[in-house]
Amino acid sequence: MFGYIRVFKDELKIKEYNAFRAYYCGLCKTLKTEYGFFARMGLNYDSVFLALLLSSVTGEETKVCAERCMANPVSKRPVAQNNQSLSYSAGVMMILAMLKLKDNIRDDKSIKAMLTYVLLWRARKRLMKRYGELYRACDAHIQSLSGLEKAKCASVDEASHAFAKVTETVFVPDFIEEEAPRRILAHMGYLLGRVIYLFDAFEDKEQDEKKGCYNPYLLADTVPTAKDFEQSVTFTLSSIASDYELLTLKRNKPILDNIIYLGLPDTLKRVANGIPVREKGEKKHERSL
Repeated sequence: MFGYIRVFKDELKIKEYNAFRAYYCGLCKTLKTEYGFFARMGLNYDSVFLALLLSSVTGEETKVCAERCMANPVSKRPVAQNNQSLSYSAGVMMILAMLKLKDNIRDDKSIKAMLTYVLLWRARKRLMKRYGELYRACDAHIQSLSGLEKAKCASVDEASHAFAKVTETVFVPDFIEEEAPRRILAHMGYLLGRVIYLFDAFEDKEQDEKKGCYNPYLLADTVPTAKDFEQSVTFTLSSIASDYELLTLKRNKPILDNIIYLGLPDTLKRVANGIPVREKGEKKHERSL
């Protein structure tokens, strides 16, 4: 996941933004506790959204404490304490990060990816012990996507479908047992995965062309205009909102409303019009896929 699922800060109350940051910091600390210091390198906003959404659906209590960390050694910041949603989201983030590294090593012979993979080797062993089945399911979908890339597939729909199957899989944890929310989360995860893939492909098309990297938009007969891209993805965002409205949320609704109804449309406008999604000085996180 790439960090495209973001809050629209201008419309968030201070207490809501602090709550969002508490989950961000909580996920960071959970990654360190469960998978080690280097696991935090792949932390992104999409993973935070998953933790927020799952905790809202389950209604589990999330304790927040003020703590210091390396990023904020002087002043204490609110940090959400580990719970099953944060723990699961940390596992998902690690699965996607490890699969990305594996893909980079296989296809690009990346030295950086090899070194990072070595640093995360112990974390991978813990990950496979806890989420081996989920890892293998995601890996199968990634293999399908890799096959399309090697075949130079020109269909954006086919490529985005393969990626969306990954997010569909990880959006349905075992601890949510009711069938109705499981179906909703699966479909919502699928659509979000499709949107994330389209965002990334459209935003990176010029860079991919220069580097000679795979991008389905570059292989298609015509590249959609900004207007056509925005209209197409807006339809998918409306379907995501429809799924979201079917969920019974027990906490964090104002934050999730902000992300679904303001954050995602804002990201779409930025991507369509070539405006950087990330704020000045903010680095693009190491991509999970």
